[in-house]
Amino acid sequence: MKLHHVGIVVPNIRDSLGELGKYFKFESISIPTLVGSQKVNVCFLKVGQPYIELIEPASVDTPVTSF
Repeated sequence: MKLHHVGIVVPNIRDSLGELGKYFKFESISIPTLVGSQKVNVCFLKVGQPYIELIEPASVDTPVTSF
């Protein structure tokens, strides 16, 4: 079994990219994408293996709001 990614819930993807950019050199960054069924925006960062997934609430009633 191989670990593909680690998800981190953040209040704001753009702000988090700036902060994480101080510590990591990204090989690639996916365009933030809305996952409507979960009411979140997600963005994958390639920094090697595994990827980092940033998860941003897109609504106040999303399952990740309490994180």
